[in-house]
Amino acid sequence: MYDKKKRIAECYRRGSEAMQKQNWGYAIEMFGLCTTLEPENVAFRQLLRNSTYKKYNDNKSGAGTFAKSKLLSIRGRIRKAKAKEEWDEVDKAAEEGLAINPWDAGINAELGHAARARGYLDIARFAYNCARQSDPKTREYSVALAEVLAEKGDYAEAGKVWQNLVRINPEDSEARSNVMRMQALETTDHGGYEGAESTQDVMATMNKRLKVQSGGEADGPGMSKEMDLQRAIKKEPEKVEHYLKLGEHYRQQKQLDKAYETFEQAVEVSGNDPNVREQLEDIELARLKHNIDLARETSSANPDDATAKENYDGLRKELVKREIEVFSRRIQRHPQDVNIKYELALRLMKIRKWTQAVPLLQQAAQNNRLKGKALLNLGKCFIQDKKLTLARGQLERAVVELSYDADPKMFTECHYLLARVAEELGDTATAENHYGEVLVVKYDYKDARERLESLQEGDDEAAAAS
Repeated sequence: MYDKKKRIAECYRRGSEAMQKQNWGYAIEMFGLCTTLEPENVAFRQLLRNSTYKKYNDNKSGAGTFAKSKLLSIRGRIRKAKAKEEWDEVDKAAEEGLAINPWDAGINAELGHAARARGYLDIARFAYNCARQSDPKTREYSVALAEVLAEKGDYAEAGKVWQNLVRINPEDSEARSNVMRMQALETTDHGGYEGAESTQDVMATMNKRLKVQSGGEADGPGMSKEMDLQRAIKKEPEKVEHYLKLGEHYRQQKQLDKAYETFEQAVEVSGNDPNVREQLEDIELARLKHNIDLARETSSANPDDATAKENYDGLRKELVKREIEVFSRRIQRHPQDVNIKYELALRLMKIRKWTQAVPLLQQAAQNNRLKGKALLNLGKCFIQDKKLTLARGQLERAVVELSYDADPKMFTECHYLLARVAEELGDTATAENHYGEVLVVKYDYKDARERLESLQEGDDEAAAAS
C-alpha cells in the first residue's frame, strides 16, 4: 500500500544527502518530488530553490540564452491557467520555469499568486520575497508581499515593506496610509497563551478555542479576536487604534459592511484625521467592487434579465464616479503623487474625458516606473482626439519602455495601436513591422493577421504594377 508520508520522508532524505555531496541535479529532483507531494510545505520550496541556485553557481540568470525561449511557452501556460483559476497548474508551470531561472521575478510572483489563492501563505510570502529580491524596483511585488504579511498577522514586517516603499517614493500615499495602518495593528493576538503557567493552561485554552470553533460562545480573552477588540473599544472608546484594528479584522474577513461601519467610527474618534478617512474611502471602494462582482454574476447567470444588466452597468458607473471624486481629493492632499494622477487619468478615460486625462498622464510619464504605461495611454487619448501624429509619437516612446515579459497585454496593445496609427497615416512599412511584432507573441490578436495580410497583398499588387 502506498504511504505518502514515507515517500516524502525518503525523498527528503535523498535530497539532503545529494545536497551534502553537491549533487544539485539529484537534490532538485528529490525536493521537487517533495514539493509535488506536499505543496504547502515552505521548507521544501526553500530547499528546492537553494539547490537550483547552486546548480547555476548563483549566476542570477539561470540557464542563460536557453531560458528565454523555454520560458516564453511556460509564461503562456501560466496565463491560460490563471485565466481559468487553475492554481495547481499555475504552481506546476511556475516551478518548471523556476527550475530554468530561479531568479525570474515575474514567475516567482506568479507562484506567489497561486499560493495565495490556495491559502498557502508561507509559500506566497517566500515567493513574493524572491520576486522582490530579484526586482526590488517593481512596486507590485512589494505590495503583494506586504499584503500577505498582513494576512498572516505579521504587521511589523508588513509595515517595514510599506516603509521601504515610502523611502523609494515619499509621495506614495497608499504606502504612507498602510504604514500607519500596520503600526495600529502591530499589537496582534498571540492565540490567548500569554500568562499560561503550565501545559494544562495551554490545553484549557485550546479546548476553549475548539469550543468556539465548533459553535460555542467565546467566554474569555483570546477566544475571539473580534470580541477582544470590541472589549478594548468599550474599555477605551477614545483610542482610534482599537477601531482601526477591528476594522482591519473585518476587512481581512471580507466583512466589508462591518469594516465600513467601524472605520466610520474611527474617522469620528480621530477628529476626521485625513489618513483614517482615506482608509474609510478604500473600504468604500472595495465594497462597491464587491457589489459589482455580485451584480456581474447575477447578470451572467440571467443574460435575458434587463434589470440585472442595468443594475450591473449602474454600479460600474457609480464606482468610476466615486473613484474620480476620491482620487481628485487625494491629489489636492498629495500633489506630487503621480500614482494617484495616473489612476485618476485611467478613470477619466473610462468616461471619455480625454483632454482632462492628458496632463495627468504627461506628469505620470515623468516617473520611470509608470512611463511606459502612461505613454501608451497618452497615445490612446490622442487617437480618440483624432490627433494621430501626436498619438504616434507617444506610442513610439512607449513601445521601447514596455516588454512582453513584464506586461504582455500592454506590450501587444502598444504594437497593435502603433501599427493601426501608422497604417492610417499611410506608413505601410511601419504598420507591417508592428503587426508582425504582435503576431510573434499573439497570433490571434484582434484583426492583426488580417490587416497584415491585406497590407502585404497591397505591396504585391504595387510591385506587380511596376
